[in-house]
Amino acid sequence: MLPANGIILKANALNSSIMTELSTSYDILKVLGHGGFSAVFKARRKADGDMVALKQLDLTIENETEKEYRDFKEEVDILKKLDHPNIVKVYEEHILDHKPSLEMEFVDGETLETILKKEKYFSIDETLDLIEQIAGALNYCHHYYLPGNIAQHSESALLKRNAVIHNDINPKNIIRTRNEDGTDRYVLIDFGLSFTDPNAVRHSKKEEGMAEYKSPEKWSGAMVDAPSDIYSFGIVIYEALTGVVPFPVKDYKVAGDMIRLEENHRSAAIPDMCKSRIAILSGDSEQGVDCDIPEWLEMLVKKCLEKLPQDRFKTGRELSQFYYDGIEGKIEIPEPKEPEPKVIDIDPMVTAEAPTEGAWLEVVSNFLTQTQRYSLNKEVTIVGRWNDGVAHQAADFAIKTGDKFISKNHCQIIKRQLSDGRIIYQLGDAAPSKNGTFYNADRNTHRLEPHIKVNLKEGDYFWIGNTQLVFHG
Repeated sequence: MLPANGIILKANALNSSIMTELSTSYDILKVLGHGGFSAVFKARRKADGDMVALKQLDLTIENETEKEYRDFKEEVDILKKLDHPNIVKVYEEHILDHKPSLEMEFVDGETLETILKKEKYFSIDETLDLIEQIAGALNYCHHYYLPGNIAQHSESALLKRNAVIHNDINPKNIIRTRNEDGTDRYVLIDFGLSFTDPNAVRHSKKEEGMAEYKSPEKWSGAMVDAPSDIYSFGIVIYEALTGVVPFPVKDYKVAGDMIRLEENHRSAAIPDMCKSRIAILSGDSEQGVDCDIPEWLEMLVKKCLEKLPQDRFKTGRELSQFYYDGIEGKIEIPEPKEPEPKVIDIDPMVTAEAPTEGAWLEVVSNFLTQTQRYSLNKEVTIVGRWNDGVAHQAADFAIKTGDKFISKNHCQIIKRQLSDGRIIYQLGDAAPSKNGTFYNADRNTHRLEPHIKVNLKEGDYFWIGNTQLVFHG
């Protein structure tokens, strides 16, 4: 294979040496990033001395006729045509040492992730600059015309309708660099290549991804489109303003944390931006600080973060238009609503009286367990066994019991609000538990599978270990 820059790549030749073709064609200067799916290098082309970024995928390819490489090339051929100052320029695709490789513009700067770690948050002007530039990039690629019937016949999650979807917007994939005049330029990098398995891109909760930025439809396994990019960018804007993501997670490997994160993205209200902004602006100061987020900007972020794709800005073009209308004072600000009352969680062990309102769980007493009750006020309630040896329980409803067949993190009760406003409760065992969760039957009869959730109604019951719990609500 002889690419345009004159580098000869022997894609079909087997080579027992690791990275022989890579080192023959490039001087590798620095590892810019490495994950479970790919590595990115800062490299110098030996042919002409130009500096580039080189992404190499962790996938073995023997020749150009393999489907994986053809799908990879289909996406890259589109990305090579993109020409926008806020989108990284893609030069060529190669096979190097039997791995698909992508040569791109090297953007000399820092990722948003690195900047926020150092600076904690952005000023309003910096945030507006970020929005203007990245919304412009999304406007360009969301309305990029794909010739012929590429979008209709492609399996790629990147290429939908006459649009190019980024599919992986997060602070690691936005770089801030400097223009010659000293102004900042934000560049969108690393489009989420999906050629290896489009279904996996839509359904995966892969650990190397940034789950805090995933849209609700990605968690649900639905088809991604431009509004998914809008949601992810909304999370980035929220973080730039407040220094935190709306729904942080400590450990991707803790099943309960990931279940909560998924349900938060799908159904939980976004934490108040102004309160978070004031908290980070004030720091340790005892002096009062006012929220400096313009109301129209708060409206923009909230619309980006709507749970349903159809309620968000549909493309970068709508987002850009709203932004410019906000800058020009054309956005009508609605009258403020009365704040909704707070919900307070009550420790189930404080009283044996049944809750007077809302949904709750009742533990049916047996020779190992006494009657206990718990109000289901949280978006996700983890049910499990009390552990005397720790200060903080793994479960929200930690049942005091001698039943060792109950795990410390056994099952989940998920509270969801439907589009018509109704609240429903679902039983899940997503971890899954070691000994299983069994519902509306004798013990050990109908085991709840990890991918299934059961809608609960008054009087429904389920078993964990030797213990029966009844749902009321």
